[in-house]
Amino acid sequence: MANWTPVNPSPFDFLAKYCIFSQEKLAEYKRAFEAEDSDGAGYLSCLQVLLALKNIIPPELLSDKEEIYVYRVPEFMRSQITNMDFRSLEVRLFKAKQLFLFLLEEQHGDAGALQGFISTEQLLLELKAGGIHLEQEEAIRLELKSTPPLDLLDFLAHLPLFMLIHKSVIANPLDDYSNL
Repeated sequence: MANWTPVNPSPFDFLAKYCIFSQEKLAEYKRAFEAEDSDGAGYLSCLQVLLALKNIIPPELLSDKEEIYVYRVPEFMRSQITNMDFRSLEVRLFKAKQLFLFLLEEQHGDAGALQGFISTEQLLLELKAGGIHLEQEEAIRLELKSTPPLDLLDFLAHLPLFMLIHKSVIANPLDDYSNL
């Protein structure tokens, strides 16, 4: 896995490692998906996945071996799904949703909570509780001004961060040491 180093790093960049989606590429991926999902089924076949990737990745960067690998991964995943522990997955997603709902409840009187969004103020509060560095706080506050409130999908995209914060608070509820 390649490490991404920003040209002009800011104190807010440390949060990027907790997001499982690249915000810069999300729109490009969506366009590629929609272009290949010609029947509107909402999913792609192995061949459609490969064609979508070929529209995104320059041809010289995708070798024949990588194409074969990309084509076989969905087939492999399909075979693994039959062995998947869906009960365990269901429990984990339930717990993640409960954590999201708990964060909504913490927004006393916030209109966003009623609509199912975590406000940027609540997000900053959670980051403080998890132990962000004081020097990062102002940069994060400025960045959050242009960030819309988080819905459940945004929360799930950043779930590793929220799980780290939750574990940090549970392990050391009175600790004010910055550890994120």
